[in-house]
Amino acid sequence: MIYGLYHSAAGMMVNEYRQDVLANNLANAETVGFKPMRAVFAERAPASQAGERQGPSNELLRPLSGGLWLGATRTDFNEGDIVRTEQPTDVALAGSGFLMVQQDGETLLTRNGAFVVDRDGALLSATDGAPVLNIAGAPIRVNPLGGEISVSEEGTIRQGTAIVGRLGIVDVDDYNELRQVGAARFRTEQQTTPSLARVRQGALERSGAEPITELTNMLESARAFQMNAQMVTMQDQSIGRLINAVST
Repeated sequence: MIYGLYHSAAGMMVNEYRQDVLANNLANAETVGFKPMRAVFAERAPASQAGERQGPSNELLRPLSGGLWLGATRTDFNEGDIVRTEQPTDVALAGSGFLMVQQDGETLLTRNGAFVVDRDGALLSATDGAPVLNIAGAPIRVNPLGGEISVSEEGTIRQGTAIVGRLGIVDVDDYNELRQVGAARFRTEQQTTPSLARVRQGALERSGAEPITELTNMLESARAFQMNAQMVTMQDQSIGRLINAVST
């Protein structure tokens, strides 16, 4: 019975964590360029195989599973749908790669191309005013009085016939190493390389989190949590009756 309690408790823990991940995805269903997280579960090895148990064990339990645990939490980097906005400072990337912004002195990667130009000509993130960087890692500035901005597929920014900057569009070798830091941005310790992604001006990449899918998964996880909680209660009651029977 204690064995069953451990299994049910583990099921509660992993489903509680999964609900937290799904809730974050659901909260960012409208965040431009957001990449949802996926909680991956794995089978836990029995204590006799994991080397965690000391002393004799019940032979009937040896071939049984060690239960469930969190294997990993991974980011789903599949491209979101690109939607037209007709705003000249909005850009989306078609293909693998990231734009670069500066936050608190650190260079971060993002697929969120919702940008604005301030009165001084600085190209900034519409989310929080983080400076947008060029391929050299320097903030991009345009002429605030220079007319409408056009952006080529390669990321070259023009005002009229004059080139005023170029978006820093980069990629990394290992996406599993990227770490989410909020605002649909990622931190990396890897060396970045120029990306071949094509720029779509006047468009944005939608969030990769589908509200209906995330909500359905959350309800499924909530039911699994509830079932495991009921199993814990039932096993606790059974143990209590056994103890009372033995002690009388």
